[in-house]
Amino acid sequence: MSDAPSPVHSAAGEPALDGPTIAHATGGRLLLEGHRPVRGACVDSRRLRPGELFVALPGEQTDGHRFLEPAVRAGAAALLVSRDLEEDRLSELRAMAAEAGVSVIRVEDGLRALQALAAEWRSRFSPLVVGVTGSVAKTSTKEAVAETLTERWRVLRSEGNENNEIGLPLTLLRLGPEHEVAVLEMGMYVPGEIALLARLARPRVGVVTAVRATHLSRAGSLDAIERGKGELVEALPLDGTAVLNADDARVRRMAARTRARSLGYGFDAGADVRAEAVESLGEAGMRFVLHLPGGERLPATTPSLGRHSVHNALAAAAVGLAVGLDAPTIVAGIARGARAPHRSTLLPAGEWRILDDSYNAAPDSMAAALDLLASLPGRHVAVLGEMRELGEMAAEAHREVGRRAAATTDLLVVVGAEAAGIAEGARAESGPPLGVLEVPDREAALALLAERLRPGDTVLVKASRGVQLDLLVEQLAALGSGSGAPRA
Repeated sequence: MSDAPSPVHSAAGEPALDGPTIAHATGGRLLLEGHRPVRGACVDSRRLRPGELFVALPGEQTDGHRFLEPAVRAGAAALLVSRDLEEDRLSELRAMAAEAGVSVIRVEDGLRALQALAAEWRSRFSPLVVGVTGSVAKTSTKEAVAETLTERWRVLRSEGNENNEIGLPLTLLRLGPEHEVAVLEMGMYVPGEIALLARLARPRVGVVTAVRATHLSRAGSLDAIERGKGELVEALPLDGTAVLNADDARVRRMAARTRARSLGYGFDAGADVRAEAVESLGEAGMRFVLHLPGGERLPATTPSLGRHSVHNALAAAAVGLAVGLDAPTIVAGIARGARAPHRSTLLPAGEWRILDDSYNAAPDSMAAALDLLASLPGRHVAVLGEMRELGEMAAEAHREVGRRAAATTDLLVVVGAEAAGIAEGARAESGPPLGVLEVPDREAALALLAERLRPGDTVLVKASRGVQLDLLVEQLAALGSGSGAPRA
């Protein structure tokens, strides 16, 4: 007979957690049992929604234990702590939590407790889970898959960058009986991390987009990255499907690492799901002919921009096939597109336009963004910053981006000394028409662009996330619209 607490439901009859259940699932100790049902979890008190569990995680910059009281005031229904609090503070917190009906649970390791709780919650439901990983295009592919499957089912998807050992458990804790499908992004720095995420999520379909040198400085080698990404297909059940990028040799050979069946997608003539007659519709997106197994050919469109968006659509089509969608439904799903903040998004900014791809950057995605810029009307301006975590290939990778920029842009602005190789590569490749300008930071880039931009210009902004060129996008948009540039 199990010692687990009985299932809890909210006042609305929805499944929920409570203090004893959380303590049991995490191996923790219940310091205070409140009366409020718990749905969902959060690790940032500023983003907490009423009724959620606040997990106080220690971090490099701050410690979640500093924000227990703000979490209670924000409406937390339970607190998960992994540190002993001073007696005076603990007494005050107990009184505050008791008054608000908040449970408090003490665990040894907050992160492991969060993961254990997410696994327990996941076990209560039976959605079709699709895992998406890869060195590039994880988020855009995840969005394309989710939009396509939304044609038939109610879909839960990862939000923002919830793709790691913290974010994926938070997504799982948003799962509810209403969700028929969950599309979950899975990231990694080193081998072993995706295996953990797969144990928590239990995917039946796994998508691998690419193996590239992103995060090479952490993973150590391309072989290590391939090994880590392949953990997703190794975790699939016998009745599952591995959806593999047929244009990437390292991904393609992962078919031998899974007991599940595999489907290849891409532009390669041997792909099970492929595209031909790919054509840009400008700002309206892309048009192509979709080839499905068995020789079926259908016209398809996506409102997403760039040739790489067709690749994402092919992955979505392959997932659709894997889970039983018919061809017309797949085409309709692809036509929904896939949009995510700061990823290949065209923004109006007064007399010019911004191609916002500032979320992150790697050599492949830089090349794709520059090619997309070249396909759009107007003078082509690229504002590029550093690509981080490329290890020993960083110098040559930046020079190669510069050479690509020389062939696709009219004006190149390189932000930060760390990205100087981009300017070096562009100057070595270009003739006199290309302007190559280097600036030390965002503020200098904004000032230069304010002087140099002309009506009709299209401005690409792209760099690794840590460079924070998304802030420059906001400033440029405000400047172009005439509302002035907000402070950095």
